[in-house]
Amino acid sequence: MFWEEEQGAVLRFRPPPLSLSPNSDSSESGMLSRLGDLLFYTIAEGQERIPIHKFTTALKATGLQTSDPRLRDCMSQMRHRVRESSNGGLLDRDLFRKCVSSNIVLLTQAFRKKFVIPDFEEFTSHVDRIFEDAKELTGGKVAAYIPHLAKSNPDLWGVSLCTVDGQRHSVGHTKIPFCLQSCVKPLTYAISISTLGTDYVHKFVGKEPSGLRYNTLSLNEEGIPHNPMVNAGAIVVSSLIKMDCNKAEKFDFVLQYLNRMAGNEYMGFSNATAFPKGWT
Repeated sequence: MFWEEEQGAVLRFRPPPLSLSPNSDSSESGMLSRLGDLLFYTIAEGQERIPIHKFTTALKATGLQTSDPRLRDCMSQMRHRVRESSNGGLLDRDLFRKCVSSNIVLLTQAFRKKFVIPDFEEFTSHVDRIFEDAKELTGGKVAAYIPHLAKSNPDLWGVSLCTVDGQRHSVGHTKIPFCLQSCVKPLTYAISISTLGTDYVHKFVGKEPSGLRYNTLSLNEEGIPHNPMVNAGAIVVSSLIKMDCNKAEKFDFVLQYLNRMAGNEYMGFSNATAFPKGWT
């Protein structure tokens, strides 16, 4: 029933099809239950029980990480149930289904290759090759316009990416913190738009390119900075965030917001870069 023969007498596991008969359980819980079964069969490959690492390995192949905030409940339940189980930490179909029930739609999309990058492993293999090729490029110099930046190790090289569906991949020195500098401008702009709205924010900053250097302090014909990506516009945008709060409260709000935007991964602040001569 669940095995089909291919050329060369190779057997491939085939999960049982969903029943579409009029008498089948058409309730949402019934459908989710069957999706859980299909997901288990897809990962188990004929086994009655699977270790948790088999699931996490298959999960990472889709581009999803176990640290994904959307999977927090699923991973927490899985670890908890495995610790309490008496079968050596293995997941049978029923236990697996209970663990993934809260995230079954997301997981089904992932394993059915319905994300923006269906074959994530093939895609990342190309990224890794480009990474290795680029690693051989040693020209140029580290930025020195801020004293602390001049101390950066030029041999550090890492690449991290995240798709719109939350598929993530990292290679190289991606665990070593670095200063975002002007790369934080679109992020603070996103915070201001999210909390204040587009119309309000653009009363104080424009949307068009200036044609000047990013650090030129200039205004457009309306008397406001040209856009949020030049220094003048970024300063204005930052000033709009939590205007009724003091500096410490603003700092905490922005850092916590950035942390959530980063999927609760590490996000810090470099005092040495921001204040090379100490706080003033």
